[in-house]
Amino acid sequence: MGFLSFWKNLFCKALKQYSLLDTFGCPECPPQDCPTFLVRDVHTKFQHAIMSYNIIVVYGESRQGKTWTIEKYCPMQLRIGCNAAMTLEQIKKEMLHAVGLGVHTVEHSVTEEYSEGCSASSSVGAEMILSAGMDVSASAAHSETLKTTYDTVDLTQNAEFLNAIKEYSSGTYFVFDNFHYLSPMVQQQFCTLLKEFNYQGIKVIIVGVWKDSARITAMAPDLVNRCAHIDIGSWTDAELSEVVKKGEKALNISIDADTQALFMRCSAHNIGVFKDFLQKYCQEFSVYGTQASAKSLIKNGVADKAAGEVIAEAFTPLHDRIVNLAMPQRDRKDSKRMRLKIIIAVLKLIISDDTGVTQSGIPLSEIKSKLDFLCTSWMEDPIGISNLTQELGQLHLREENRQTGTNFISLFYFDKVNKKLLVLEPTIYVVKEYNASLLMDIADELEHNVKQDAEHEQQSFELQ
Repeated sequence: MGFLSFWKNLFCKALKQYSLLDTFGCPECPPQDCPTFLVRDVHTKFQHAIMSYNIIVVYGESRQGKTWTIEKYCPMQLRIGCNAAMTLEQIKKEMLHAVGLGVHTVEHSVTEEYSEGCSASSSVGAEMILSAGMDVSASAAHSETLKTTYDTVDLTQNAEFLNAIKEYSSGTYFVFDNFHYLSPMVQQQFCTLLKEFNYQGIKVIIVGVWKDSARITAMAPDLVNRCAHIDIGSWTDAELSEVVKKGEKALNISIDADTQALFMRCSAHNIGVFKDFLQKYCQEFSVYGTQASAKSLIKNGVADKAAGEVIAEAFTPLHDRIVNLAMPQRDRKDSKRMRLKIIIAVLKLIISDDTGVTQSGIPLSEIKSKLDFLCTSWMEDPIGISNLTQELGQLHLREENRQTGTNFISLFYFDKVNKKLLVLEPTIYVVKEYNASLLMDIADELEHNVKQDAEHEQQSFELQ
């Protein structure tokens, strides 16, 4: 018995300790020793890119591992967090600040005194007047201070700005995180600098949540075939399963197959959401770190409870954002509630279609067909294809940002080249996979507004 106890104690001491957060958490930066970090094919592509290109674009759905990839494989970096209020000048200042060159305004003053037609500086002039036997107080009529100001780095001069950051950033990448938060105009202005960055050897990584590879080169055509595009992609069932195995080993636990299957389905192949489910599930069993003895996590109803709590936390803000986007506060004249009708059509397509299909983009033709059907059922005039295309192109301009001043990832983005609408917010699919009726409730709420407005218009017409 003593012999067995000795080996058991030795095993427990040898078992490396991990916290639940390090194992199934998803913070901004990966923990120093994350036991569930999985090396994927996209990581190899990224490593080759940083050895070959000055400009790299890392894009894809939120919480799929873009930041973790860069943190893991690009240690020489200067991170700049973008936000909706930033201007191009502020971005330049952030770049200079990152290399230790803050932009300061210097003031230079020269004071001159004038007396009886001659002027001199206060000290030298006084000596000359005294040597001539004149009274200084009587002879000095007035003094004047000349002030000039200049910036240590003139941001309006691109050559001066480029030389400054080139000198101090050799071999280091500027990482522009959340590039999608910038206004479209500022994105375009920044992209005009990329060709010069590439020519000067200034290294840049742009990180965004869009799904089309040509997003940046569309704004900077000179970079076609001169920059790398890394699509972070979705996680496969096999990859998610491997994360569970690594987590089970790290925490000395086991999670049953049915629970894993539920979380995989509801996560919509998003690693961040998948880890949220796993973390909440472990907490239900009071597992917050590596267990001293193996523990099996299985109990009827716990998996559904954990998934429900994660979904409930995400649903209310998603509901508010969809309603806010569908019903903008500034109604345009003769808009015929076009935005509202489009969002209803898109929601119903997401609800009824296969997730794997719609996640790759909803074709314009399908949106038009669904919209025509709905307008007929509402006894409303159909929306023309040109108006529909124009309105879809406006959806990503972040109505929410203008109204609240808060950074939001756009819910949708219209890929004009391929004529399809991309769903950028993964929570939409997470909610759908868990309980599609929740999305239907939002669609019904919006549809009620369409019918209510139509009734008010009819009543107003009859009164006239």
